[in-house]
Amino acid sequence: MTVEMLVYDGIRKTINRFRENPFFYFTESDIHASLQRDIMEGGSKELVHRKDGIAVSLVHLEYPTNFRYEKSKLLEGYGNDILITSIDNEAKYGDRGNFDLVVLNKDFVLSVFEKTHDSENSEFTDLEMILKRVINKDASLSIERKHKDDSTYKREVQYAIEVKFIHPFNARNINMLEEVITDNEKLRLATEHSDGFTKAINLVFCSSQEKVRSDRKDPVINRIREYIRNGKTVHENREYKVPEAALNVFIDSHLDESRKNTDKPITWPAKGTMNSEDWRNELISTIIR
Repeated sequence: MTVEMLVYDGIRKTINRFRENPFFYFTESDIHASLQRDIMEGGSKELVHRKDGIAVSLVHLEYPTNFRYEKSKLLEGYGNDILITSIDNEAKYGDRGNFDLVVLNKDFVLSVFEKTHDSENSEFTDLEMILKRVINKDASLSIERKHKDDSTYKREVQYAIEVKFIHPFNARNINMLEEVITDNEKLRLATEHSDGFTKAINLVFCSSQEKVRSDRKDPVINRIREYIRNGKTVHENREYKVPEAALNVFIDSHLDESRKNTDKPITWPAKGTMNSEDWRNELISTIIR
């Protein structure tokens, strides 16, 4: 199987398990773990890089971004002002964040290991330094790759996945809509900083029925659902759009009067609305059959 097939089938497995048994999952971290396991299953060849007796998984949780941002500004959105989120800007412009789950680009990992045989780069012979570069926590090493015009600098992450979990205890909280919006802005920055290389996926899981808010406004769950269905929403008198390059999926499975309700996942873009070359077609066709 290809990396793409393993990623898409792993996402399908977690979505289907959630739809069948939503209360298998108590927390967002449970969903992260499920996705990681389901993507890795059967992919020991494609999703593990082996070199010199060392095996490195390409699938990781909480992997750092190669750009800076202020979390408070994600809701506002950076618009065209992408340059201030550059990793080599001062910390006053924000810190690096983390993606919930990534699949690393195998060529990035390979390039780091190959430098162990480069006599002109003796510092790479240190195994700890190799791992440090792959793990990518040290911003100075990313900045170094950027200024050396390293071809892997914008191509470390092949898939960046964000997850939100709406459950009976946060279903009235308008912050959940805002968090889905800010996750989309983070994913937009990921595609911008990778020149479109990183494939961005936002998965929203819901195990609660709609709950009436004290202000009697439209339930939060419905607002999130319609945001993804329509690709846009209005919040606090401002319009927010799903990023053009990202895929959003809303997965609903909840108990209503002691019986389970689950509909087919809702996606933006919707199935059948993209050109035939768009990578999102295959993923949507995998999860919606």
